[in-house]
This record gives sequence, structure tokens and C-alpha cells, in this order.
Amino acid sequence: MQAQTIGRARVQSTAGTITRWAAVIAAAAALAACGTPVVAAAAPAGSVPGLKTLTYYAFDINNATTDPGFIPVPGTSPKVFAQGDELIINDQLTTTRQVKGGYPIVGHDAGACTLTRIPEKYADQTLANCVVTAVWNNGSLTVQGVVSFKSQQPQPAEFAVTGGTGRFDGATGTLGVSFTKDFKILTIKLK
Repeated sequence: MQAQTIGRARVQSTAGTITRWAAVIAAAAALAACGTPVVAAAAPAGSVPGLKTLTYYAFDINNATTDPGFIPVPGTSPKVFAQGDELIINDQLTTTRQVKGGYPIVGHDAGACTLTRIPEKYADQTLANCVVTAVWNNGSLTVQGVVSFKSQQPQPAEFAVTGGTGRFDGATGTLGVSFTKDFKILTIKLK
């Protein structure tokens, strides 16, 4: 895969719908399961033997005035979450180190999150079930898990690595995702 750079992450305007931002974040969380040995870090002292930690940034490429990453349930308002809404995951995966003012692109991810719980009297959290696959030129990883939202903001999440191909054939482990204003931080721990 030819390396490209992104000068800096796009920041969605506050005038954009919360749904679009939530979709981007949920998608990033789901995508966070990707990893490539190019940026592998040594396991910290005292950690589980054989555990490999990989860290990436995920820059959403769905950001636009009309977000193609959010698909509302037919007959519902696209400005309000509804059970069954889908969030399409579509990120560029980059290294965590800038090179010549940008972050080199090392892969991409693709997937979907389905909103399964919407706040109501006895359920004050929105939940989305996500399945995402991250792809590099030497293999792919698939992850699955749930992203929760508080006050319409995605919360840090942890996903299970459910499989891999190529260099990641037979992979197991976890993927943690946290959110910043401009991008998601993916921390993959492979066993």
C-alpha cells in the first residue's frame, strides 16, 4: 500500500448533527481493532508474556455536510437516534507519528454499528453493536463490541478481536478505542 498523509483531521462543525458525530465515533471504535506490525511497540515490563501492543490513529473520511456514514431507520428523523439506525464505519488508519506535517496512512477499516438501545425511562444510555474489519497490505483484523453513549457522546470502549487474515491469521486479543476532537486512538493488544 502506498503511504499517503493527512495534514490534520477534519473537525466536524458544531452545527452538524450529533448523530453524525456519534456515527463517526462509533465507527472509529469499531474500527479500532486494526493493527500492523510496522508500528508495533514492545510490551511493557510486567505485562502478559507474548502480548503485542499496536497503536493507530483513525481519521474518519465520512465527514461531510451530509454524512454518508449515518443511515436512519426509514420513517425516523435523521437528527434523533432511533433503534435500528446504522452507523457506517469508514476510517483511514495512520501511524501515531507525524511525518512531514501529516500522518502516513497504513490501512483502512470498514464496518457498521447498529443502535440497539435508545435512552428512555429505564435505559439512560444509547448502545450500538459494532462489527468492523481493519485492512493492511499484509492482513486484516475483525473486531466486535458495543459502544455506549452518554449525553450523546461516545465513551471509551473495548472490543474483542474475533479473527484475522494474512499476518494476523488466528489472532485473538482486544482493541481499545478512545476519542479526541480530531481522531480516534486505537490500542490493539494481540495475544
